[in-house]
Amino acid sequence: MCHCRSRCRFLAPTYIPYVRFSESAPIDGVRLPASTYAEQMVSVLYDQPPGEPRDGGSSRVRSGSVRTGDSTTVEKFLRRLLSAGTVTGAAQAAVDTAREALSADVSWSGVISGNYLTMAAYSGLRTAEMPAYWRLEVGQGIGGRVAKEARTIACRDYRRDPRRVPVMKNVIDHEGIRGGACAPLLAGSEVLGVLYACQRHPRNWTSAELHLLTDIARDTGTVLEQIRERHKQQQRAEIAERAAQETTRTVDVVGAIAMSLARTEDIGVGIGVLAHHLGLRVELLEPGGEVLCKAPPGDGRGEKLQLQITVGDEPLGSLQISGGREPTTAERELVTLSADVIALQLLRERAALRAESRVHSEFLDDLLEGRLVDRPAMLARAALLGLDLKVPRHVACIGLRLPLDAGSGDSPPAVTRQLFSKVERKVQGHSPRSTVIPRGGDVVVLLEARATDPEQVHRLLREVLGDTGATGGDLVAGLGRMCLGLADYADSYAEAALALDIARRRSKTGEVLSQADLGLYGLLAKAPTRQSLESVVANALGPLIEADAASGSEYVKTLHAYLDADRHLEHTAAALHVHPNTVRYRLTKAQDMLGVDLRDVDDRFLLELALRVQASLER
Repeated sequence: MCHCRSRCRFLAPTYIPYVRFSESAPIDGVRLPASTYAEQMVSVLYDQPPGEPRDGGSSRVRSGSVRTGDSTTVEKFLRRLLSAGTVTGAAQAAVDTAREALSADVSWSGVISGNYLTMAAYSGLRTAEMPAYWRLEVGQGIGGRVAKEARTIACRDYRRDPRRVPVMKNVIDHEGIRGGACAPLLAGSEVLGVLYACQRHPRNWTSAELHLLTDIARDTGTVLEQIRERHKQQQRAEIAERAAQETTRTVDVVGAIAMSLARTEDIGVGIGVLAHHLGLRVELLEPGGEVLCKAPPGDGRGEKLQLQITVGDEPLGSLQISGGREPTTAERELVTLSADVIALQLLRERAALRAESRVHSEFLDDLLEGRLVDRPAMLARAALLGLDLKVPRHVACIGLRLPLDAGSGDSPPAVTRQLFSKVERKVQGHSPRSTVIPRGGDVVVLLEARATDPEQVHRLLREVLGDTGATGGDLVAGLGRMCLGLADYADSYAEAALALDIARRRSKTGEVLSQADLGLYGLLAKAPTRQSLESVVANALGPLIEADAASGSEYVKTLHAYLDADRHLEHTAAALHVHPNTVRYRLTKAQDMLGVDLRDVDDRFLLELALRVQASLER
C-alpha cells in the first residue's frame, strides 16, 4: 500500500502471457480457462461473480458500467488487436476497450520513445491541449512510474496526489481528470508504454477492474511487440532490397564505364559516365595532384572526397568527387569499384606508352645519332609513329639547371616523370604537332618549325619553360638548327645537347641557348660523327680516363674541378671535400701522365675543351 491516505492502491504486476483462445489467463492469482477471460470481463461489466448465469433482466448492471452490457467486448477487442497493423491501430483498440469495459470517461495510451511517453491513441478527451502537449518522462508522475516499475498503479483523486508532475498537471486539470488507473504495456519484461483509464470524478478502482486493465495492457503490449518486429523485418527487407538495387546499379554503372573505356580507350569518357550517374563532379588527378581530366567541366564546389588509385603499393593517381552534397555509402562503393576499372585502363595506357616509348627511343636513337642506313625505311617508321619528318623541325633539349653550389663533377638532376608530363603538355599546347620524349634524364623535343624566324622559336621555348618552371623547377633549354632533311637531325641534336650543357651551368633560369650562342663549341657539334668527338676526348684525356677506370682514382674529376675553380687549390679541395695536398698530388700525377703543363694557356684550353666535349657526350 502507498502512504497517500488510501487515495490510491498499488498492485504488483500480473505477468500474463499473450492470450490465445487455447491458453488460459490468470485472474486473481488463479489460472482460469481462456473462455473465462471473457467472463472476467463480464464480471467487471456486471455486478456478479464470474461464471454466474445471466438471463434477461435478472442481471444487475453495475452503476457506471457499459450501457449495453455486451459480453463480446473482449472478443471484439482481441479481433481488433490481432488485425491491427500499426502501433496506432493497436493502441486505439486498447483505449476504446478500456474506456468501454471500465466505463471510464477518458482513456489514452502512451508509448515510450527514447526516455519519454508520447501520445499514441486516445478516446474521450475534450480539449485539444491534451493530445497536443501530453509528454511524460519515464519515472516521473504516475504513468512514468508505471513505465519504469512495470506495474499497475491506481489513483482515486489525481488532484490530491503528491506524485503529480508540474509540467503536466495544468493540462490534465484542464481536461478535468480526477480518478485514474495506469497499466504497463508489457512485452515479456520490456515496457513499451502505458495504458490509462481515467474518470472526471474521484473513483475507487476494484481489484477486478485493475486486473482487467492489466490484461488489456498485457495483450496490447504483446501485439505491439509483434508489430514492432514486423516493422523491423519490413525495414530489413527494404534495406536488403535497396542494397540489391544499389548493387545492381553499381554493377551497371561499372559495366558502362568498362564498356566506354573498351570502345574509346579514353579515360575521360569513363570519368564522364561516372559523373553522370553520380550527379557530381569527378576529377582524375595524377599522383602529383594535377588534374588529368574532369567531368563535368568547370570549377568543383563543396566538400571534396578523394580516393587513391593504386596497384599494389604504387599510386597511379586519385579520383576526386565534389558537389553540393556528400556521396552516399553506395556511391562511395561505386567510386571505389570505378577506381579499380580506371586503374586497369591506366595500366593499359602505361603499358602502351612504354611500348611506344621503346619504339620511339630506338627510332630516335638512330635518327639523332645519324644512323641513316635506309632512309625510306626511316621515313616509314616515322610515319607509323605519327611523326612527319618532311615538316621542318628544330631539335630542342630541355633539362634542369645545375645548383649554384654544384661541384664540377656533379651530374645535373634528371627530369622527373611529373615534370616531363608538364613539359609535354605545355609544348603540345603551344605546338600540337611537336613530339616530346624523355632521353638521358632530359626532355628532347622535335619542335615543329612554324616560323622561319629563330626569335619566334626562342620565344615559344621561353614560354614553355616559364609556364612549367613556375611549379616544376629551374629549367633551361638548348636549341639546334632547323632540320630540313634526315641528315640534319643528328647535327641539330648535337647542337641542342651542347647548348643545354652550357645553359645549365649558368645562373639564369629559363635561358634558351642556340647554335649562335655556342661559339667554338658549335664547331665541335658539327663534327661528322660521334666517334670523332670521342677521339678528341681520348687524345686529350685518355691516360687519365684509363687510370680512373683501373684504380678508381679521380684524376679527371680533379682536373675538371681545378679548371672550373680557376686553378685555386683551396676552392678545388673544398669542392671535392679533400685536402689541398691531395689536389696538388693528383694534379702533379695528371700532368706527368698527359705530358702537359697546366700553367700553359694552350694546354689548359685543350684540356678544358676535351672535358666539355666529354660532358656533352655523356648526356
